[in-house]
Amino acid sequence: MKMKDVKSLISGGAILIGIVLYMIFADPPPDKDALPDHITIEQVEQATGKERIEVDFIQAYDGDTAQIKVDGKKEKVRFLMVDTPEMNYQKGDPMPLAEDGKYFTKKLLMEARHVYVVFDEGKETDHYDRWLAYIFADDKLVQEELLKEGLAAVRFVNPGNDTFESEFKAIEQKAQDANKGVWKYDNYLQRDGFHPEVVQ
Repeated sequence: MKMKDVKSLISGGAILIGIVLYMIFADPPPDKDALPDHITIEQVEQATGKERIEVDFIQAYDGDTAQIKVDGKKEKVRFLMVDTPEMNYQKGDPMPLAEDGKYFTKKLLMEARHVYVVFDEGKETDHYDRWLAYIFADDKLVQEELLKEGLAAVRFVNPGNDTFESEFKAIEQKAQDANKGVWKYDNYLQRDGFHPEVVQ
């Protein structure tokens, strides 16, 4: 073998080793389908085509419903696509984790410097005349935070108001896998809602 061929072989081997080492140690390309750290208000505005409305927080009825004031008028907001255990005010018997959800929502919204709501593309009110919206405490989407802690489940998903359904379900699944909140009780959440009788 000629010296020239030996040099070419060594050079080619060095290049191959370099490629292999690069493939082993280089950072993997970003996953296009990976969830962002959190859902931003800008993402919600862009995806829904709706602009944020700044409101004043008044009170939380439970984890998924709050009273707000906008332009001097009080409104109730039902948070889109999430459901938390009921407070059952008439019975005076809150479901398990209902008070936790209410306190969590109240704390988030009360401590926020700015509270915003953003409508989705579908109906803006329900049959109780409550606003149906995404709600932000500063830069935190309250629905997302509730789901992360296992204090809410993804429910009442309707066409037109389901833009972030897949993101919500992925967040919910992480909480479920970690047995957080409502997910630490087997069969607490069933197809027709929460069943407090299964919680001992």
